[in-house]
Formats: sequence, C-alpha cells, structure tokens
Amino acid sequence: MPDGSRVRIGVDDAIDEIVAKLRDVIARHGPDSVAMYVGTASSKSVPLIPLSDSFLEAIGATRGWSANTLDQPGKQIAHGLHGYWMAPSQSFDNPEVILWIGINPAMTYTGLPCGSPKVFMRDQLRKGTRIIMIDPRAHDTARRCTMHIQPRPGHDVAIMAGLIRIILSEKLHDQAFVAENVEGLDALRAAVEPFTPALVAERADIAAEDLVKVARIFAQAKRGYVVAGTGPSMGTAQGTLFEYLVLALDTICGHYLRAGEEVITPGTLEPVPAFKAQAHGPIQAFGYGPRLRFRGFTDTLGGLPVSAMAEEILTPGEGQVRALFVVGGNPATAVTDQLQMLEALGSLELLVTTDIQMSATAKLSHYNIAPTMHLETAAIRGDKPPTGYANSYAGSLAPFAHYTPALVEPPPGSDVIEEWELYYRMAQRMGVQLRLNPMRYYTTSPPPKIRREPPAIDMTGAPTTDDIIALMTARARIPLDEVKRHPSGALFPPDTPVIVQPKDAGWTEKFDLGNPLMMRDLAEAFETIDVARDLAEGHAFRLMCRRQHQLNSSLQIPAVDRGKPGNPAYMHSTDMARLGIADGDLVEISSSRSAIPAVAMTDDELRPGTVSMAQCFGDTPEFDDRVREIGSCTNRLLWNDRVYERYSGQPLMSNVPVNVKPIIKTGPAYAEPV
Repeated sequence: MPDGSRVRIGVDDAIDEIVAKLRDVIARHGPDSVAMYVGTASSKSVPLIPLSDSFLEAIGATRGWSANTLDQPGKQIAHGLHGYWMAPSQSFDNPEVILWIGINPAMTYTGLPCGSPKVFMRDQLRKGTRIIMIDPRAHDTARRCTMHIQPRPGHDVAIMAGLIRIILSEKLHDQAFVAENVEGLDALRAAVEPFTPALVAERADIAAEDLVKVARIFAQAKRGYVVAGTGPSMGTAQGTLFEYLVLALDTICGHYLRAGEEVITPGTLEPVPAFKAQAHGPIQAFGYGPRLRFRGFTDTLGGLPVSAMAEEILTPGEGQVRALFVVGGNPATAVTDQLQMLEALGSLELLVTTDIQMSATAKLSHYNIAPTMHLETAAIRGDKPPTGYANSYAGSLAPFAHYTPALVEPPPGSDVIEEWELYYRMAQRMGVQLRLNPMRYYTTSPPPKIRREPPAIDMTGAPTTDDIIALMTARARIPLDEVKRHPSGALFPPDTPVIVQPKDAGWTEKFDLGNPLMMRDLAEAFETIDVARDLAEGHAFRLMCRRQHQLNSSLQIPAVDRGKPGNPAYMHSTDMARLGIADGDLVEISSSRSAIPAVAMTDDELRPGTVSMAQCFGDTPEFDDRVREIGSCTNRLLWNDRVYERYSGQPLMSNVPVNVKPIIKTGPAYAEPV
C-alpha cells in the first residue's frame, strides 16, 4: 500500500492488478524496462524457469539475471573459450586421482556423485584412489583426503598455473591426446613459465615440494578429475581465468572418455546424444545479447552480470529497469552490495515476488504471491552425464530416474499457486504464447546443430504440472509413464551399452589452451600479488565464504537449520584470544564498504588471520538486532564496482579485507540464548 502497510488479496485479484501495472510500465517505458531475477529456490518447481523465461521473452524484455553470476560463472565462460569434449569426462567412472580446490563436496554435492557423497569418497579411498584437497580450511572433508594443502586465500590462479607448469616441464602430460586434440599448448607453456614452485609457494604460503608432489600424483594417474568450488571464483576476481586453467589441467592429462568406452550415465529423462571422441572448438563466450550500461558488460555463457542490476534499476535513461519479477530468490540479501541493492529495489514501480515467507525482498515488494511448497508439487529427477554444469562434476553414478507426485495438499482455505502458474496466468491475460524455453541463464554446451522451436504450451485451458512435465520429457530415453511406475525411483540401464563413437572422418576442431585473452589475464595475474590490495589498507583479516547445511536466504526455517540459526563469524582461537572474544560474543565485521554484527565462534580449521561466514543470511539493516536469530548479510560488506571479474562482473566476495572488534550491546535482542 502507499503508506507501506500490506493487505491480503486473492491471488487472481493480485494477478489482475500486476498485469494492469505491468501494461502501464511497458506503455510508458517500453518492454525492456521489465526484467527478472532468478534465484536458487527456483529449482523446486520444474516448469518455473522455462515458463518464466518464456513470459519475459514473449513481452519483449531481454534482461534476465540469475544468481549464477554470483556463484561460479567462470565455469561456463571458460568452457566456451576452451572448447568442449563431445563425450563425458572420466569423472566418477573409476578415478585414480581426484583434485578438489576451494570446495567442500560433502556440503555442496558437487565434485562427488549424488546420493551419499561420503560413501563414494570412503569407497574410493579404500580402492586406493588418491584424493587431494587444496583449501584454506582444514574441514572434515579435507582431513579425510590423502593429502591436504592449506594455502593463503586468493592465490588459486597461481597454484593452478604452477601445477600446469610442473606437468608440462616434466613432460607428464598425455602427449598423444594433446597432439591430436589441442592447439595453443606452446602459448600456455610460455604463460605458466613464470609460476615456478618457489614463487607459488611464497605467494600462497605453501611448501614448494607439496605443489610438485600434487602435480606428479595428478598427472601420473591414468584416470581422474579436478573440480573447484565457489572459493576460487568468489575470492580471486579471476574466476574465468581460474576455471580455464582447471579445464586445461584436465585436458593436458587427457581426462576424457575415449572411443569404445561406455557412458555409465547416458541420460534417462532426456534424449541420448551421439557421444563422440572429439573436441568441439571454442564458441563465443561473452560480448553478445543485451549490452548493459555499466562497465562494458554483456551477456555471457555464465549469464548476464547481476552485479550491475542495481545500477540498471537506479540510473535514469533508456534501459532503466522499472519492473522486476523475482523468481525463487531474495536479491535483497543474496546480491552483492546490499546497500545499493536495497536502494534499487525500493525505487521500482513494480516489484513482484513469490515466496513462502516474507523475506527481505518480499517485504519490499508490491506483491508477494504465496506459492506451494516442495511437497505440494510434482517433481522429476533424472541422471545425465556429469558435465551438465560445465566442469562442476555433479551427477549420478548410474542411470537413475524418479518422479514424485505432490505428496500433500495445501492446507484447507489456502490461496496458493505453483510459481509457474503466475507467469502462465499473466500470459493468458496479456494474450501472449508461452513455450518451454531452454535454460538461458547459463550455457553448458555448444549450440545444437539442429535448432528446434521450443514446444508451445496450451494457453486455452489450465494445464497441470504433470502436463508440463510430460511435455518436457516427450523425447526422453525412458518414457515418463515408465518412470512413474517406480514410486521410489529406479535404475534404467539402456538395452545396449551406450558407447563413445570414434571421431568423425575429417574432423579438425580442437581445444584451445592458448586463448589470447586468457594468456593476457594470466600475465596480469603474475604481476598482481594480491587482487584485494586496493581494499586491504587498514584491515587485518580476510573474510572467506563457506557453506552451511541450511539453504541460506532461500529457506531459513527451523525445520532445516539443525538448531543452528544464522551464520556465525568463525575465527581461529588465537585470533579470538588476542581480541578478547569468546564463543557467542557479538563482534563487528567491517570492510571499506560497511559493517555488520555477527556472532563469533571458534573454528581452528581456519588459517589465523581469516574470518569465515556463510553468505545470504540476515535481513535489512534495521533487523541487525536479530543477529542471533537470523544472522547477518555479508553482502553488505561488498562493493560491486571496486574489484570484479572483467567478463562475468562477479565482485570480490571472498578473501575480502575486513576488521573485527568486539561489540557490547544490552537488551534482550542481544542476549545470548539460554
């Protein structure tokens, strides 16, 4: 309401009002004044992303942002610059070595197969697989590994370049595979030459002999994979370069399935592609699609840089965003530079959210539509080759598929809809056609040779979620009806093994390991000892990201927080003793941008001089006195335009210079729970 109060209205009445206001915004400012933000909670509704994206396209809007460019967008961009293997990587299929960098797979469920990651890890170690962890935290997963290196944060590019240098200089790479499938090796060799073991050891504060040992173990194994987590992407402002080097490391070691090998997860709820033992060359990775008005950003394979979204909302002129639809997200706490984002969201003429709770963003919205919850909607899950999310290695060990119907009905009297229904009903009222659009918020494979028009949705009736899932799986290897016959899910092995075919006759495309932009960036990385140097003056600590079991800002409810609400500020005991801080004390974490309160907790898995907090917790500043209950928003400490990745726009989100000091406040809001 104009006075800031809220009233309940029926869903259909709300949609009528939203459509009327949307038409007005488009009439006055044009269709490109409308945009969308997609968060991680969008995954709970199978049709949501394709139909919401189709709605945006149908009304003529071009800008759709997602949380991916605040996660690991360099994975997709780097893959485009490097090229693609047209069959799966070796990944989970009998690896002899696994290298994890800046990741805790037991928490992220990437880098290990779905199901029971710790069981897979245990079984691999028993088989003799050597598992190596490079991470500034000595967490439980790191302690289980064959070898753990604990570097100073922010030097991941140097470590990767150093590993590649050792392997190439000692000629440990797969020379036959590289000769047949790679170009640019000489350029890469020259670019990594300055990253000697001694230099990398000094910068990263690790032992040079450990770096050499890791390189030799990794290269001498016949099968294996390397995968990185959010740490290097968030903590270097060089995520694309880093992920390019990750790909290069796997490529020079030949970690891909070859002709004649079986694909153990060929896909169940999608068509089976023709797997071939050949490289698809690089594709355009950025510089296309909508051009933003700030820092030269364009669309990328990792998505449209969301770090510029607030500026696109706040800045008058052609292209200013005036209406925003939020799909399964909470940008008020999840997007970097919270203070700027709050100003932007508050300036919109129309802000629409769908959320089961009044999140920080929902409280700012003009309309919050109450959606169904996870158990109140049908869903599907199928296997696919573990290259589906670029080089994240998230997938299955077997050809599995599962359909679950809605298990419970919404409570009697509820006025809720599935989130995709909002976009379907708006499209009906506006007279536009929706289609099952492919994912566009990030791209993990080269474009298909044959482009098919996405299937059209029936706009005359009221399709169910099952109707849309059936349309989405119409070309699946396993018919949806067959999957439904197995209430607990099942394995669906192919009638005959799916085998990688030989390279096509006359095929000439190759991987590119010497991309000129990446070689330039690597030379700059050699000269840049500390990417955060411009923010570091007067700050004694580095703030690092970490994962927690609960679903951060997308779903903060007691049922899933395991009795540990919020996101404590974890510190090494020696730092806490020096500052006179004990577990449970309130502290102020301050950066060059702003400050937040936090609850201090001991964690001697950390390196001294670092603070570790999970992101996307807390609320707006006026709720800081609830820090013990809801945590704090670390994104308030970050700048969007000071230190950032040049392709994806991802700001420095980890390895952030901060100070820590104890704070004393009185009153029940600040009292430690009894």
